[in-house]
Amino acid sequence: MKMEIQIISLIIAFVAVIVGPIVTYRITKKNLEFQFRTITQEKWIDKLESEISNYLFAITHWVEKYPGLAERVQHDNSRINEINLEIDKMLDVIIMSIIRLDLILDRSHSVQKRIMVNVEEMKKIVNNKIFDNNSKAHLMLLYEIIVDSTKEILKEEKKKTQKIFR
Repeated sequence: MKMEIQIISLIIAFVAVIVGPIVTYRITKKNLEFQFRTITQEKWIDKLESEISNYLFAITHWVEKYPGLAERVQHDNSRINEINLEIDKMLDVIIMSIIRLDLILDRSHSVQKRIMVNVEEMKKIVNNKIFDNNSKAHLMLLYEIIVDSTKEILKEEKKKTQKIFR
């Protein structure tokens, strides 16, 4: 009987020495994976929000400012270089925003692809430089689609994070 207790104690000690660190390792590994995923996901979401808002701001700024600049060029040729430089800067900001969005969005995901398609459609309207009521209304529609699509992505990412906790 005494020998059986010693053997059982030895087996329990052996299991504790071997299994304990393995369990601790797995728990630590899962915890680190979770932290990495959530940090990476949060950074991506922050970057997406930032780039979408920068792009939409640049487009809105262009729509509000370009018609006045174009009109000034027609009436005041002495400042044409200065005005053209300002127009170029606005276009550069729009193009840079598109490049950044294209780098962070994955076109194989339907919602992210929808954002890029609408971004490119807005760019076409800007390139046409026609700002009648139809084009402004179309720009606002595209604007709303991009905002709604971004909200949809944020909602999906939040669900992914919540699934990790389950």
